Amino acid sequence: MQAKKGAKIGAISALISQFPVAFLLALIWRFPIPFSGYESGVLAAIRSLPGVIFLDILFGGFVVVPGLGAALAALICRFSKKKETELKRICIGLGFFTALIAGIFMAVLDKIIGPW
Repeated sequence: MQAKKGAKIGAISALISQFPVAFLLALIWRFPIPFSGYESGVLAAIRSLPGVIFLDILFGGFVVVPGLGAALAALICRFSKKKETELKRICIGLGFFTALIAGIFMAVLDKIIGPW
């Protein structure tokens, strides 16, 4: 598979994966809900979905998260000798991993920069 195609798959996967990652983090642990603070539970999981859009616009996540997913996927596709179907799965997994790291970063952001 070409690195360009893998990058596209990784970017789209990372962009779409932000929503289920935020939902699961809010349901299981906690997630920052804009204008409300950190919340957890079923209501927070539902409220996290529009919160992802707001936080992505605020912090540039619509560029950073897919960009990192694309970069990781392109790197793997460029140097891997695996079959195309396996590489597609790997690129999708890398996109999800990128979204997971970004979601966890948002969930612990107050520990890094202090309460907001």
